[in-house]
Amino acid sequence: MNPKIRAFIILLFIGFGCQPPPDLPPFEITVTVLPNSTSVQLDWTIVNDPRIGDVRYDLYLSNTLINGNINGNTYTINNLQYNTLYTGQLVGKTLRGDTESRDFSFTTGKEYISIPDAGFETALIDAGIDTELIQDGRMIKEDTKGVKSISANSYSIANLEGIQYFTDLEVLNASQNSISLVNLGSNVNLIKLDLSKNNITNLNLSSNTKINQLTVFSNQLNQLNITQCVDLEVLVADHNRLSALDLTRCTLLKTLGLGFNLFTQINLSANTKLTDLDMEANSLNSITLTPFVNMFNLNLKANNLSSLNISTNTNINFLNLQNNRLSSVNLASNLLLKALDVSNNRLTSLSVKPHSQLISLNTVNNPNLGQICVADVPAALDNFDFEKDVFTQYVSNCN
Repeated sequence: MNPKIRAFIILLFIGFGCQPPPDLPPFEITVTVLPNSTSVQLDWTIVNDPRIGDVRYDLYLSNTLINGNINGNTYTINNLQYNTLYTGQLVGKTLRGDTESRDFSFTTGKEYISIPDAGFETALIDAGIDTELIQDGRMIKEDTKGVKSISANSYSIANLEGIQYFTDLEVLNASQNSISLVNLGSNVNLIKLDLSKNNITNLNLSSNTKINQLTVFSNQLNQLNITQCVDLEVLVADHNRLSALDLTRCTLLKTLGLGFNLFTQINLSANTKLTDLDMEANSLNSITLTPFVNMFNLNLKANNLSSLNISTNTNINFLNLQNNRLSSVNLASNLLLKALDVSNNRLTSLSVKPHSQLISLNTVNNPNLGQICVADVPAALDNFDFEKDVFTQYVSNCN
């Protein structure tokens, strides 16, 4: 071969052999938010050109290097914040210093809480609190923030699981359901609570110190601790199994309903602001009412009372003493009476003569009550809301 041609060919091969390897090509990134909502998987295309050599990757999240020299084409970022927009950059680099980068962004998933009871979730959906409006046993946790009132009465609820996330809640009405247990330890801002007509046997209110109105009638409570509820003004706990209740710290109490329980006695000495008291259908043998000068409604029906002093309760309008063992009742100081029921007792005398505002009177079933002293006999006889035994007479010529 001609020496000149041979030299040209050699130079040609040398020229090809000295060419630099190609640059690192661009790559694509796929971002996948994982089911736990706080982890993200990054996948990118792999470089298969042997001329480029090994490629390593630096991963930045919000301009912060979170991992360098990654050898591979996938990476998972964990422990991110819920429902948050993130931006980042993946930088590929070769051993000879060539680089290629790609920006990426993603928003993590929403945080969910469990609402396992279908009735409770329906109530939250109906109220627009569960914004997804889907019956799926869960709701976005963010939707619980700022919710101050929940009305969930008559939704056939058996389980209030999830209520603990409503930490701003002030009013909860979950009456007329089938709830047996409820944890309100996280609902420290509750002011009004209505759990009436459920199956609750125990209720812990030690954390609910702001409660002002508590309604728990028609449950199965055999004890109730409200010693921490110092702001309580209204307590309605009729139709339970209570036999004792410490009210000594509830000095603001105005309305107290404890009818149809098992009380034989009750200490109300600290509750001087009481205006409404219902102790119907207990087993009280006596009760002290002298501190209650503002008492307006008093229901002591169906107890075992044989005497009663209401001389200081001058503001009473409605008085029910039906079904006791009273032989007398002195109403001389109770001139504001509008309704009086003393039926089914053992009265031997009764005077309502000075009670000009009385519009309802029931004295039926007092076999020893021969006469009732009234101001106007014809008016009493004409009043359809005045009931008496046939042998009992209205008289006005009495002391």
